[in-house]
Amino acid sequence: MEMSQVAYVLLFLVTAGLLFRLRRRGAAPAELTTTAHRPHPNPVLGNTVEFIRNRRRFFDWYADLLRAAPRGAIEAWGPLGAGRAVTTACPAAVDHLLRASFANYVRGPSFRAAMSDLIGDGIFAANGRLWSLQRKVASYAFSSRSLRRFSEDVLGVHLRGRLLPFLDTAAASGEAVDLQDALRRFAFDSICHVAFGVESSTLLDTAAADPRHEALFAAFDAAVEISFRRALTPLTFVQKLRRLLNVGNSRRLREAVDVIDDYAMSVVESKMARREDGDPDLLSRFKAAMDEEDGGELGAMFPTPEGKRRLLRDVVVSFVLAGKDTTSSALTWFFWLLAANPRCDRRVRDEVSRSPDGDVKGMHYLHAAITEAMRLYPPVPFNGRVAVADDVLPGGAAVRAGWFANYSAYAMGRMEKLWGDECLMFSPERWLQVGDGDGDAGEFVGVDAARYPVFHAGPRVCLGKEMAYVQMKTVAAAVLRRFSMEVAAPAPSMKSPPAYEMTATMKMRGGLWVRLRKREE
Repeated sequence: MEMSQVAYVLLFLVTAGLLFRLRRRGAAPAELTTTAHRPHPNPVLGNTVEFIRNRRRFFDWYADLLRAAPRGAIEAWGPLGAGRAVTTACPAAVDHLLRASFANYVRGPSFRAAMSDLIGDGIFAANGRLWSLQRKVASYAFSSRSLRRFSEDVLGVHLRGRLLPFLDTAAASGEAVDLQDALRRFAFDSICHVAFGVESSTLLDTAAADPRHEALFAAFDAAVEISFRRALTPLTFVQKLRRLLNVGNSRRLREAVDVIDDYAMSVVESKMARREDGDPDLLSRFKAAMDEEDGGELGAMFPTPEGKRRLLRDVVVSFVLAGKDTTSSALTWFFWLLAANPRCDRRVRDEVSRSPDGDVKGMHYLHAAITEAMRLYPPVPFNGRVAVADDVLPGGAAVRAGWFANYSAYAMGRMEKLWGDECLMFSPERWLQVGDGDGDAGEFVGVDAARYPVFHAGPRVCLGKEMAYVQMKTVAAAVLRRFSMEVAAPAPSMKSPPAYEMTATMKMRGGLWVRLRKREE
């Protein structure tokens, strides 16, 4: 670690300790009892030193700790007890957090503060009635036949007009291309179209691309990275000073959010200026909901035109974030896992070749392979809430009011207790019933969401799950049908998988560089 980093860490520890003491001054310290496993905390610094040491393999570090925990839950904290959190990998506890005691676990003030510049009052930061109203409108939208048809049309346009031609060019050149970057740009362009009703063009060649869309793509990347780091660390005096002075990452975040605001608000104002809007995109649907009978209950919460515009901006930005890196992350690891497992690759390609072009409904093995890829590399590997009141998780771990209550989908996918001795193996067959033996892979059979919380669970379960599967299967089938693929470097092996980035989504560090070859028709 460089000296500047060491100095920053020490300053962070001292400042966090002072803030914690000030916060606790005048209150008698409560006795903290728990049955959760406490993995080697320092009496003063808590788990901070281990966190810094394992910052590049955070998800694996937590998976190791959770596997060693007798009851599948651990307790960790920062300097002088700050930021205390209980993390679980037990399905019963996950069900408790996300469903049975849903009302007791909310997005805490630290998360809202960290993400407020980016998503404001959007659905992923909202609690209570504001959340339930947005959820209601969104559930109607995602269950709508017109939105599903619109999304499938958008998918087809961007697949045939953007992604496949881009990969054709890469195959013709013979040069390696970063497939992860191509998939991220494809997903971004698609979700912007679905959310805003406006076509984005980050995957086009430089001459045809709109520079505003490239700037928007970069701004989302920067804003998500900085906001995620904010959410992981307590708000210290140094961070407050940086925000006040608008320097460092605070300035970068503000500049990125300004780019997002300029684009999003221009689209929102264009929609607001239209008297009637029958467009099927998400922005139009939320606008229509706020226009009902003097704005309805959601509109009544934001009675001014400026307030309505701001909420619409927060809503669509939140959904862009939800779709921007999740499906592309899942597909990136899926393609790498196929390269590392030739037997599974052959089975997927065989199923794709036997299925009609564009029809992915009957591709059970492909569905199982994508699901298995997300078991090992969930797009959102770590998630959590904050307890409103004292509680006890199934298994006996105490969670005090104000503590973080987390679950690790990444660790759960690597638990022998849940997936057997071969839990680290990529095996799509674990999701399939036995077929008829005549080339039939068998039907896909899912499991309880609390055991496989890749799409969350309970009232906040992902509304776009079905849409995400359609997109991932359609893209995977189209790419596998058209190209053979060779990972450029290093050679894919389950024993030495690529490193991941420490971000909100499971991105492959350095990208997935592949060489493509056009398959014969």
